[in-house]
Amino acid sequence: MSIHTEIRDQILIVRPSGNVSKPVAAELEELLSSAMDDGVTCMVFELSLLTQISSEGLRTILNTVKDLRDAHGLVAVVGLGDQVRGVFEVGGFFALLDEFDSLEEALDAIREEIDNR
Repeated sequence: MSIHTEIRDQILIVRPSGNVSKPVAAELEELLSSAMDDGVTCMVFELSLLTQISSEGLRTILNTVKDLRDAHGLVAVVGLGDQVRGVFEVGGFFALLDEFDSLEEALDAIREEIDNR
């Protein structure tokens, strides 16, 4: 499991791969919290390399989404495989964040929203 990050136009792209288990969820939480402390308010979770996610991993993403929304930030998700998508659907995540077909679509939508503010 690894977590890669990249920033494009002030938007943090988070790319976990493999299985987000309990220990990895703690690492992810620290990374996301640090990014928000540094002023990041827009994120895209690119999950095409994610094979499984634990309840702790889901909770970490959910808390980040809620924190970003409370700060009037923007968040999106792309690349959901069938198994992970099912978990997101059951968890009600799509009521809180938008899913896009590609990373570029998500970035464009966030950029447009930023420009319209």
